[in-house]
Amino acid sequence: MLRQLERSAVHLLAKRGKSQREIARELGLSRVTVSRVLREPIDKKPAKRNRRSSVDPFADQIKQWLGEKLTIVRMLELARADPDHPYTGGRSVFSDHVRKIRLEQDRLLADVPIGFEGLAGEYLQVDWGEVRHFPFTQQKPATRYFLACRLKYSRWTFVRWTTRMDQETLIRLLVECFLTLGFVPWVLVFDNMKTVTIGRDPDNKPIWHPTFLQFAREFDFHSEACAVGAGNQKGSVESLVKWVKGNFLVGRSFVDDVDLDQQCLDWLRSANCRPSSATREPPILRLEAERAKGSPLPASATNYGFIESARVNREALVHVRGNVYSVPVANVGLSVSVRLHRQTIVIWRDTLCLAEHTRAPDGAHRRVIVPEHFSPLFGKKPRARMMLERQALLELGGSATSFVAGLSRRRRDCLGVEISALHELYQRFGQTAFLAATSKAELAGVYRSDYVALMLEAPRPDDAGELGLPGVPKQSEVDRLLSSYEEWVSGAGLISPVPRGVEQLAEVTR
Repeated sequence: MLRQLERSAVHLLAKRGKSQREIARELGLSRVTVSRVLREPIDKKPAKRNRRSSVDPFADQIKQWLGEKLTIVRMLELARADPDHPYTGGRSVFSDHVRKIRLEQDRLLADVPIGFEGLAGEYLQVDWGEVRHFPFTQQKPATRYFLACRLKYSRWTFVRWTTRMDQETLIRLLVECFLTLGFVPWVLVFDNMKTVTIGRDPDNKPIWHPTFLQFAREFDFHSEACAVGAGNQKGSVESLVKWVKGNFLVGRSFVDDVDLDQQCLDWLRSANCRPSSATREPPILRLEAERAKGSPLPASATNYGFIESARVNREALVHVRGNVYSVPVANVGLSVSVRLHRQTIVIWRDTLCLAEHTRAPDGAHRRVIVPEHFSPLFGKKPRARMMLERQALLELGGSATSFVAGLSRRRRDCLGVEISALHELYQRFGQTAFLAATSKAELAGVYRSDYVALMLEAPRPDDAGELGLPGVPKQSEVDRLLSSYEEWVSGAGLISPVPRGVEQLAEVTR
């Protein structure tokens, strides 16, 4: 087989007018070869030899073995042990053939990414980002997280920084994003985060976390999770985190968390107002079309409390986030739903509100008790009321704890009456005023409920009215302007001499 350079020489000499005989003589070729070369293109590739390999009989079997994830060593062992036509060739030849078949299969099964655009109001991509040892300039370095959300259609972006990455933080920030948008997108797309999906079923469909599923139902949006192993889906979501790190964090310094939040808001305002490289339009302009198509916000969005399931224990208490909250004793043993708001805990049984408590810090191991929840038991257990009311006062902390402790030590003979009176004062005047009064009483060393009541019920100096006594004129009727007194003194001098004392007083007032 002639090489391309020799074939080019044959065609070149033919173009110069030389005959096939002369070309054959000059190049040392036969006339048959010259004639054939002139009929073929110059760049004709040499034909491959159809030489049969000793591995060919195992081609179909190798494809099956690749599907079963067998190693090349194990395939070679099985091929050599084949009873019908055992493989007798070398290992390198067999390995090369297996690699060739694997490459062909990979090309057939190649996961080619397919890009698409969402409709207005349709997709919101959501993902967490993490920055360890955040380099604050005036604050100790610590791990910080950020939730990044981006609308597929407009490319409008929402980012918030936080110190936690739990489910409540996720839901609170998503509600804040919805409130900022003024609508709820149709579909929220997540990576497979544990606060959203707890795994996959046998059909490889996501199993949604019950709390998050309830949240999606109440805000009327669909949830989608990236398919496991689908790099193009996961990449489209994770690219949002890379975009935030590469465009916001690089080249900036932050004093503390307050400075971080403010710089992030300023950067987002600028990013949402400049044209996007994908749409060639500012996201803030395309956002109007999304608002027109998005779903309306539910009435509970401004003070959303997401649901957790619980059960009332034998003490009529419900365990919620490391604390216990009381409910009426008639609900012992029943399943209840707990609404966790930012400041309150509301416990429901179906559509009946059982109790509403001020939310204690998570994990504080507090007992938040309303004594009235146990009122059916007070007839049988008279001491229980006093102990529950005292416990409720102790839970207030601060001066209430030390004052109640001092009262319990000094007034044991009438402790029930004193505690009941204190608890009634707390309910009437609230925690702030009650703590201030008990602080003053403790400072004075007086451990009595009537002393606390006197300070709470006494009128304040700024709103105290005039003191009125029977048969005595009001102070406003007695008071006179200084000018009228001077006129009286002057006028009196024309009629009779002014007494020396009054004259001196007049001189002083002048």
